[in-house]
Amino acid sequence: MSHTPPAAEGQDAQQFFAIAETLAEESRRDIVADIVAHPEGLPSMKELEFTTGLHRTTIHQHLEALIDGGIVEPVEIPPGQQTKGQPSKFYAITDTARQIFNRNNVFTKDHWKGVYDRVDKPEEIQEAEAAPRPDQD
Repeated sequence: MSHTPPAAEGQDAQQFFAIAETLAEESRRDIVADIVAHPEGLPSMKELEFTTGLHRTTIHQHLEALIDGGIVEPVEIPPGQQTKGQPSKFYAITDTARQIFNRNNVFTKDHWKGVYDRVDKPEEIQEAEAAPRPDQD
């Protein structure tokens, strides 16, 4: 039986509470749920506007807090590989946040993807979903 060293447990607890504090805002939880639920795990701003119903400026402010909190990271298609008329910037859950979510059984992919799949999306959002995405390393 393996045991996490006490120092690692303390660090995990700090990360957990920092993430919990950042997610105290309902709109931020909604954004995280929409990222988790997205078929590629990489929604664009346009897709987040549709799924959250929030204005782009508001989403941007919440994304900044989520990025600062180590929960979300922007992922971009490199210049030269971008497609004209398609988004080049997307948002993903960080590996650290995903590990914490998994350990605490929150923001489970299967649950949120099931919810997302039931949303009736207009054609422009379906097209946005089909847009090329950057590779995640």
